[in-house]
Amino acid sequence: MEGICLRTPRLVLKPHTLDNAEKINAWDNDPDMRYYSDDDPEDRPPDSIEDTRHRLECMSHVPADGHIIHYAIHRRDSQDLIGFGMIACVDPHHRRCKLGIVIGDRSQWGRGLGKEALTTVIEYCFSALGMNRIGAEVYASNARSVRLFEGLGFRREGVIRQVVLKRGRFEDEYVYGLLAEEWRAGHMLVGTQGWGMSGIEHYVAERAG
Repeated sequence: MEGICLRTPRLVLKPHTLDNAEKINAWDNDPDMRYYSDDDPEDRPPDSIEDTRHRLECMSHVPADGHIIHYAIHRRDSQDLIGFGMIACVDPHHRRCKLGIVIGDRSQWGRGLGKEALTTVIEYCFSALGMNRIGAEVYASNARSVRLFEGLGFRREGVIRQVVLKRGRFEDEYVYGLLAEEWRAGHMLVGTQGWGMSGIEHYVAERAG
């Protein structure tokens, strides 16, 4: 399986390069980003820039089994890196996977860019990868991500109670799922926003080239 290259009206989603290391390192070490996006202990040492470069080198090569695909999110107009995401736990037999996304550039928050990125990623998962189910897990305190996934049609299927200890409090985690039939029957059909299929077509062109 190859890395993705998808386009939306405002974004380009493509494999990481080492040029991304400085921004990724800053986001990984940002206490608020870490609070909402990982379950590492809060007192863990900051990642060094060398740690981040090594991780990006690993991310830039999709494993032969294709079980996880990492991608960087860039603005189309400026090519600025604004975030990153992944398609994880890709299971071609059971046709399921999980999604994660971070918009690390705070100046880009509140513009609908997370939704724009995930819309084309979801369509890619269902159409190009042939997935039947996409899952996601979101900490209950992360209201922004809760709105994002629920706004895209994900159903809250359960709660993992008090699963992590953050800032002295145990926090719940919501479990979300979206089925291919729900996506196609909803308001996010390919072409309804004028750009869903263009991303898939661009990926095919990139892979063929």
